[in-house]
Amino acid sequence: MSDALQIASLITYRANDLKSGALRIWGDWFGRPHDNLHRAISAEATSTELRVAFDQKEVLIVREPAGATIDSASFRINSAERVRWEWFYYGRPHIAANRCFLEYVREGKRLHFSTNVDWYVPEFKTDLAMPAVELR
Repeated sequence: MSDALQIASLITYRANDLKSGALRIWGDWFGRPHDNLHRAISAEATSTELRVAFDQKEVLIVREPAGATIDSASFRINSAERVRWEWFYYGRPHIAANRCFLEYVREGKRLHFSTNVDWYVPEFKTDLAMPAVELR
């Protein structure tokens, strides 16, 4: 069984007892540190891609996840090829025009970034030594 499928299974099995917290992608905080609380509620996967749904309609998509600790004390995916975080602009209707994303793509020892947000400039302060995804 692939890591993506194993992680989805862990999330599904323990959905009511998972670590919640502020999101970091390769060390880069989504928002200010500890400003947001995200709670995973379900997951699905193919052999190569993990999709995690969160309680505020956010979606985390992780391609080729590897090595994870998912339980009540930790939510961490050590490595990935690509991480994409999608959310609806907070406070606005949940329609396609208000869907935002941050995307991180790892190529060897480099990360490439993209986003569709235009109301601020993401800093993308990343560190490949940090987990690909973690809730703190």
